[in-house]
Amino acid sequence: MKNARTVLGLVGLAVLLPPIIADACGPDFGPGPRFQVSDNPDRPFDSFAAGRLGVIPRTYDAPYLAYAWRTMMGIPTTAAEQKHLVAGWEDAERRYGYGSDAEWASQQWTAVRKEVAPSLEPRSLVFMGDQGYVRYSRIHGDAFLHAASTARTLAREWKQRPVLLSEWVGNQDSVFSGGCALSEPEPGFVAKLTPREKARRQAERDYQAAAMLLYCGNFDAAAQAFQAISGSAESPYRVLAAYLVARTRLRQALFGLPDGEGYPPNVDEATTLARFTRAEEAIQKVLADPKLREVHGPARRLLSVVRWRFSPGTWRCELFSRVLEKGTGSALQSELAGISTGPAVDGAEVTCPGLKPRAAELFEWLQLMSIPPNGDDGAPMGPGPAKAFETAVARWKKTAHTPWLVLALLAARADAPEVPALLADAAKVPVDAPAGMTLAWRSVQLLRERGQLAEARARLDAIPLTLVRDQASTDNLLREERLHLANSWDEALRNAAQLVVDEESTPHQDWNAQAPETAPMGLSSERARYLESHVPTRRLREWVALPGLSPALRRQLSWAVFARAAVVGDDANLKAQALALAEAEPKARAELLAIVGRPTLEERLFDARLLLMGLPAVSARLQPGRDRLADVAPALDLTEDLSWFRNGWCMPGPEYLADPPGTPGPLPVASPEEQADATAEWKALNVAGSSVAFFSNVALDWAKAHPEDPRSPIALFRAVRSSKRGCGQNTPEAKKAFSWLHKRYGKTEWARKTPYVY
Repeated sequence: MKNARTVLGLVGLAVLLPPIIADACGPDFGPGPRFQVSDNPDRPFDSFAAGRLGVIPRTYDAPYLAYAWRTMMGIPTTAAEQKHLVAGWEDAERRYGYGSDAEWASQQWTAVRKEVAPSLEPRSLVFMGDQGYVRYSRIHGDAFLHAASTARTLAREWKQRPVLLSEWVGNQDSVFSGGCALSEPEPGFVAKLTPREKARRQAERDYQAAAMLLYCGNFDAAAQAFQAISGSAESPYRVLAAYLVARTRLRQALFGLPDGEGYPPNVDEATTLARFTRAEEAIQKVLADPKLREVHGPARRLLSVVRWRFSPGTWRCELFSRVLEKGTGSALQSELAGISTGPAVDGAEVTCPGLKPRAAELFEWLQLMSIPPNGDDGAPMGPGPAKAFETAVARWKKTAHTPWLVLALLAARADAPEVPALLADAAKVPVDAPAGMTLAWRSVQLLRERGQLAEARARLDAIPLTLVRDQASTDNLLREERLHLANSWDEALRNAAQLVVDEESTPHQDWNAQAPETAPMGLSSERARYLESHVPTRRLREWVALPGLSPALRRQLSWAVFARAAVVGDDANLKAQALALAEAEPKARAELLAIVGRPTLEERLFDARLLLMGLPAVSARLQPGRDRLADVAPALDLTEDLSWFRNGWCMPGPEYLADPPGTPGPLPVASPEEQADATAEWKALNVAGSSVAFFSNVALDWAKAHPEDPRSPIALFRAVRSSKRGCGQNTPEAKKAFSWLHKRYGKTEWARKTPYVY
């Protein structure tokens, strides 16, 4: 019989700390981490806008594919256009609804206002307006940015006239806070100003008054006021005011539409049509005047709204030509946003007869790029139907336009007879060209699939890692190839983890880094399954020790390797990992060292499994996504049995047990013995089942073999307790453990703590 003090020393971590923490309600789960973005480029969008396209998946939304086409075809995009593209893409992907574009801009205005007029008390900004039953964005971001720029200009110009600046800031506050009238100056105030000051002050007041009329819904008066400003040769707002006439007329027309489905129009149909017609006339007037070129981009954006309202079929076809034009300013972003080859509103297939050759080519390429890969509509890459491949090869041979080569390789099957020639063509494209990374990555993948491993490795080694340091999705695809083409276990394991593609992606290290990764890392479900079934425990333990893992992932995997060794009965790695964990986990140090000190394999395995029973945060499976144990906080309590979180581990479904189609085979660096070990351990993990079933069987077998061991009722108690929030509630194994606990140890505190099975 074991000494009771020794037993308590072993199990103290899991028993003396709070054993169960129940949440009254579920936590607020955010979206799970992503390791590959399938519908839009990685953030920040600046790289994509500047022509560094990374790997272009066929599942990108049409606007991003259209921009990739434009870039690969060598159509230049100015810095100003790129700025508008990035802003528009950020806003589109946030999907926070009205006002999202104004939030950041308003902060810029607030900061400048405080800088130029620190003594004036700020007023609340009114972002939203009400029209019937609908709330709308009252002030857009460009208005705040314009005001901030004007404030700085006036602060310099009126440096000797602070009262003038204070008056202007006060009136601007009224504009942004819902006011509908400017303040009146004190008698004699204007008379003291110089002619130049009077003229600039009046120009500012005229512009602010017109803006107030717009925001207060007095559209006719606002249009007249902006028209008057546009006709004044002395006004600094002459050009902008001409555009704002059109913007005012469009807002007036939009307010005549129904408030929502089932609501009647605010005005009759004829009036609505007349208003949209007048808005388009104002827009076309701006576009026809070369002196107003600086606002042609915004005016084209307004035109998109009008045309989508009255001629969507014609307009969506016209966009394929418009997005290929040069120098259209902010119009490029809005016109790209309208690009689509999907079905029309009535479900009919979109056709665009009569397009100019280049626009027709873009239209066809987009349609074929969007054909999903065979048998897997959700895959970001892969072979597509024969039509896409055959057409792309034919177009590439005829035109030598790079987008067709890209599509041909993305849609190709490795055994297609055309592939060697396509690979040769792809090798001629520099990797830093817009299409270069896609062609290089897909070439590596196809060469590997064809069994040309040396050629695949050479092509992979020619890709500079500096090109993907801010593109996690592309980096992950390259790491995938490095994993399967590795020349050593060290190299394979350095590429085993994946970078998390998040909203605020930060530059990351390369796969050979000698310091912990600062960017977040994790495992997709596909990667976790592959590593679990193809890498033996010994190699997983070497992986955990590599320097390039992020600290959070290292902690998660360190416990997973220990638990896996305990479940599959790997004594050597159990002891080695227990010693490593003892140094990293001071709260568990005594228990881990006690396990290593047990004299027999049977004792070590049981004590390790008994410890695991008290650590719901630990899993013997490689957990994908955002796991509860991927946490470096010293206060993290491994004994917490949490609602709405993983406790222990679950038994995967039958589909998880067999390699999915297209899964690479064993790693080339794995010896036959290592492959056999990985297969045996994979089988043992699956035979063990869920943690509840495994713990229950272990506890029951030990209690039957060692009925007098004081650890026997503790093990039964923990096994039953694990069924409360673990996978396998109310299972036959847990019921048997419960029955044996109360039958043989009914008078112990452990039975009293477990009045029922879950």
